[in-house]
Amino acid sequence: MRQRYGEIQAQGADVVAISFEPKDRLFQLTRQLQLPFPILSDPERDVYSAYSLAQGNWLKIFSPGTVWTYVKHFARGRRYHHAASDWRQLGGDFVLGEDGTVLYEHRGRTPHDRPTVADLITELARS
Repeated sequence: MRQRYGEIQAQGADVVAISFEPKDRLFQLTRQLQLPFPILSDPERDVYSAYSLAQGNWLKIFSPGTVWTYVKHFARGRRYHHAASDWRQLGGDFVLGEDGTVLYEHRGRTPHDRPTVADLITELARS
């Protein structure tokens, strides 16, 4: 997302990430990854609830696809400390219109079930 952020802005859009992690952890993560967009803290998971983002069962969380995704990240030297994380919380990706209507939605069925940034940019072009 960071690498293609300019393309997203060129379409008149912006990125906001939401996490249930504490603010101090998100501040560190934003600096460490040099993210050009904000990550907002939602420890009560109000946004997760509003967008019907569920928690996965252990079989989905530790599915072969998820394990393989983390192996690839670790092999590339990427690390993420899950000390405060809830491994079961599933994420989602949404494209919202200026009026707040959902133009595109993808609710993850497993932790690695995410659309590519290219797919999200394509959805932006359609809206």
